[in-house]
Amino acid sequence: MYRLYGKPFTMSMVPEGTLDEIGVPFETVTLPDGRSTDPAYLELRPDGLVPTLVDGDLVIYEGSAIAMHLADRHEEAGLAPSPGSRERAWWYQWMVWLGSVVHPTVANEYHADWYTTAPDGGDGVRQAARRNADDLWRQIDSSVAGRTWLVGERFSTADILLLVQATMHWDCHVMTAREKHVGAIVRRIQSRPAMAALLERHGVEPFAAA
Repeated sequence: MYRLYGKPFTMSMVPEGTLDEIGVPFETVTLPDGRSTDPAYLELRPDGLVPTLVDGDLVIYEGSAIAMHLADRHEEAGLAPSPGSRERAWWYQWMVWLGSVVHPTVANEYHADWYTTAPDGGDGVRQAARRNADDLWRQIDSSVAGRTWLVGERFSTADILLLVQATMHWDCHVMTAREKHVGAIVRRIQSRPAMAALLERHGVEPFAAA
């Protein structure tokens, strides 16, 4: 059985939602707030962050990477486009870009102390994070105009990642009301039973209809 280490309202929501959509049993281990200093966990993930998945003798971390691994392990769930297709290339693009560009921008807002050593630098980091996050979501909105799902014509792990990143925006409900195309996809994603349950477990208020 899979074992997923995570915390509420973090990137562990991405593999958690992926496992829910696949429909396989898994064990969850909820870690305390902050970077873990537990030696046993640091053997799995040296930076002490989440999420981490244990799959037999395989240990893999980072939310996007875990979700991609699970999609490949469970091809029958249809959570990734066919290998070699252009949709597959776009899937790689969104899984990497949302995790490596959008998420760190969000982290600037939540963890300003990670990005400055100045005693009074936190406010500036947070202000810049909010500005930069809004810029990124404007770009995303333009990119997803007219799409049913983020990649191709089928729901995929990229949609799970998009939903999680949208919830972490500093003013997510205002953002999805302003960015109409993002809002439409996000509401479509959250209408899936597994995604609605994921948001409820993590105390996220559903996105309202347009």
